[in-house]
Amino acid sequence: MRKQLLKKTAASVLSLAMIVSSMTFTSLKMSKDVTAAPTTSSKMVWSDEFNGASIDTSKWGYEIGTGSSGWGNNEQQYYTNRSDNAYVSGGALHIRAKKESYGGMNYTSARLNTNGKFTFTYGYVEARIALPASQGIWPAFWMLGANIGSVGWPSCGEIDIMEAINAESKTYGTCHWNCNGHAEYGKSSGNFDRTQYHTYGLQWDNQYIRMFVDGNKIYEMYIENNAGDTDEFHKPFYLLLNVAVGGNWPGFSIDNNAFPQEMKVDYVRVYQDNPSYSSSSSNNVDGNNTSSGGNSSGNSGSTSTPSNGMGMNYAGSNSATAYVNDSKWTDIHYSVNGGGQQNVRMTQSGSKATYTINGLNSGDNVKYWFTYCNTSGYTRDTEAYTYTHKSGGSSGGSSGNTSNVNSSSGNIYIYQDINYGGRVASLGEGSYNLASLQAKGFKNDDLSSLKVPFGYKVTLYADDNFSGRTKVITNDTSWIGSDFNDITSSIKVEKAKYTIINKHSGKVLDVSGSNTNNGANVQQWDSNGTNAQKWYIHQNSDYSYTITSVINGKALDVDAWSKNNGANVQMWDCGNSQSNQQWWLTEVGDGYSSIINKNSNKCLDVSGWSTASGANVQQYDYYQQANQLWKFVLVD
Repeated sequence: MRKQLLKKTAASVLSLAMIVSSMTFTSLKMSKDVTAAPTTSSKMVWSDEFNGASIDTSKWGYEIGTGSSGWGNNEQQYYTNRSDNAYVSGGALHIRAKKESYGGMNYTSARLNTNGKFTFTYGYVEARIALPASQGIWPAFWMLGANIGSVGWPSCGEIDIMEAINAESKTYGTCHWNCNGHAEYGKSSGNFDRTQYHTYGLQWDNQYIRMFVDGNKIYEMYIENNAGDTDEFHKPFYLLLNVAVGGNWPGFSIDNNAFPQEMKVDYVRVYQDNPSYSSSSSNNVDGNNTSSGGNSSGNSGSTSTPSNGMGMNYAGSNSATAYVNDSKWTDIHYSVNGGGQQNVRMTQSGSKATYTINGLNSGDNVKYWFTYCNTSGYTRDTEAYTYTHKSGGSSGGSSGNTSNVNSSSGNIYIYQDINYGGRVASLGEGSYNLASLQAKGFKNDDLSSLKVPFGYKVTLYADDNFSGRTKVITNDTSWIGSDFNDITSSIKVEKAKYTIINKHSGKVLDVSGSNTNNGANVQQWDSNGTNAQKWYIHQNSDYSYTITSVINGKALDVDAWSKNNGANVQMWDCGNSQSNQQWWLTEVGDGYSSIINKNSNKCLDVSGWSTASGANVQQYDYYQQANQLWKFVLVD
């Protein structure tokens, strides 16, 4: 986070020469293949899943004020400990930068750290974060040496796991240290939509510092034997999260119309092979960890059924085989009958990972979850699942199924308690009567929160067999409200249908002439309620979206994979993860979003700012103009 450079002296010139020498040595050491994940022998030693109602002050402290010279960078914000600037909601930490006069500054924000509460040396660190993006904004997830109070900066060392500035479509990883003056070494990621959730990881041991975005390595620095005077990086560090406004690096041109700007943090987790940390908290690993992500005790109380393409099957009278189909590599974490957790790298064959557990007896209960990287390079932890072994045949996360029981799983998660706590189960598209919910471990009238990805519509019914009062949910809901809390007896999960309305013209996205052929043109038109103006939204594994037409099932597609301004947008058969058919959706306020093509990084745009029906829809450089902003409105 600290970007201020020291004035060059003879000593700093010498330090630069040493840094170059160190980097040359580093480049010769970078052939070792690594993955962004805990090792099979590592243990989660600290985490915050942000599933409570407020920030856990046993884990996080606030830094308040403007620091020295704007935190050494001439930053323009005043950091506060107010809930206006930092709060927990919907299972995430929100750090909000605001445009307001406060403490002699024109902006406020928050900066949280674990100094004095949790410090550690070496390990794997990961956070899942959605970043703000606007001119003048500077979010960061980083670490400082715990001895900063005695030795100062940069002698304490600094590891910037993730920084981003302005509206750039990339992030940065950087290390700072003292090598006869300030030394730094940084690298940037490739382009991606940083406003969506992504994982940012650090692997740190006595040889290397490596950084990752969504499991893809972007940075590696060699530090063994204090190479390049890097002794700072073999001592305890603490974690920081903040959003700065302006400063020497992002500059002082700030888009005041973009505020408020928020960084959302789904979780922060720290794993170590040989635990070496200091903590003042009595609960290092978050007990509300619904993702389990490395928690050595697993996800207590969770009895969900795995998503499609992964799970555990009967493999013999004394064995069961776990599998993940879409895998580059997978670790399984499991325990039998509440015993000690085992962490094992599964056997990879092609794109399928498997592992067989032997020595099981009838009635044994296996609790398990996966850490895996899919074939698209996306790394994640799954929910915790259960398997009950039956010597005479198959078993799984649910039992006693009949023809009237829907046991399918998918992207919808239902929870027993508010804030995504208690019992959990996943649902796919389809209808779930009371028997189906009971087969997934839910009692009647026992649902208080649920997670619904954009693109789905969930209808809750007060009575069995889809009768009685109803409530429709289309997004993550940490409490379904007093009108439906602990009332649900049956559920329907459907793809949601939307009209997509342009902010400038008020007209809707339309397939010209209701054409069902490849190459059908896309335009704007007055709303008429036909299927040519209705769209399905499907979230991909990297959090991009595919937008398909209800009338023809084809995908919104940039013609010929073009990256040029003015390239036509059309309908085409859905390809196999084609990036010219994948779009980043980013909310910008008032219910409107930008729609940016993954392949070209250009946005969906109404040509010539036209307000006429029949005006063509194209791709163009994104300027957050009204003709480039769209509202998704649920229909049917």
